[in-house]
Amino acid sequence: MYVESSSDSAHKVFFRVLGPLRVCLGKREVSLPESRQLTVLAVLLTEVNKAVPVGRLIDAVWGDTPPVTADKQIQTCVWRVRKALVQAGSRADLIETVRGGYLLRLPDGSVDTQLFEQLRERGRFRARAGDPRGAVDDYRAALALFRGEPLAGLASRTLEPVAAYWAERRLTLLEECFDVELALGHHRELVGELSLLVEEHPLREQLRWHLMTALYLSDRRADALAVYHAGRAALISHVGLDPCARLQELHQRIIAGDPVLPADAVPFPGAYQSPVLRGVS
Repeated sequence: MYVESSSDSAHKVFFRVLGPLRVCLGKREVSLPESRQLTVLAVLLTEVNKAVPVGRLIDAVWGDTPPVTADKQIQTCVWRVRKALVQAGSRADLIETVRGGYLLRLPDGSVDTQLFEQLRERGRFRARAGDPRGAVDDYRAALALFRGEPLAGLASRTLEPVAAYWAERRLTLLEECFDVELALGHHRELVGELSLLVEEHPLREQLRWHLMTALYLSDRRADALAVYHAGRAALISHVGLDPCARLQELHQRIIAGDPVLPADAVPFPGAYQSPVLRGVS
């Protein structure tokens, strides 16, 4: 959950990039209708508290074909973003003009990506400390921050790798969460979610491993084997490879009717110190 960390909460702004870009002040949403303004703001959000050169902003907006007035238009975009934020009640100095560019200065917990990382780290700490249910709560809270594809609707080659990075972070955390949930005996509840994910990501073998395990533990051995064979066919068709060793081993265990999870198999990530959390309760 996002919590105000400043005593001056009236000026607290929160940015959401794990989906279409949104800017919120309290319960109000700040309107930034022009895609150029959103693109400029999105790039600044990828480098919070760091100076972003004007050239990077120009490249994000126009790519290889910037107009001769690009510098001036970026200046206008930044001015309009500042104006919209101030009119909504934010501080006037969130975006600073620095030598050769701009800097978006924000406290921790002001961007949903920051909360995602904080919740992820706290979940890992709880798993390591022997609290798998608390870990799942944090993992699921982190995953709930996603409202669709990161930065959806912004066509910019500069932002494409950023969006891909956060999409991958989501899938990786889902896989980590499924490990814990399966160990807790939640296999029946996971079958539907995993089936959709495997359909969306047919070459992602870890998700297929989770679905096969969930089906097998739900007394659906034939379905688990069918998922394996569908995955093998997809891998051979797309990349010319057989499934990974872990998936093949699971396949053999299911055929033999052997256990697929060790007793009390709650996975603990590597050694973690308790994270410092800001903006999370």
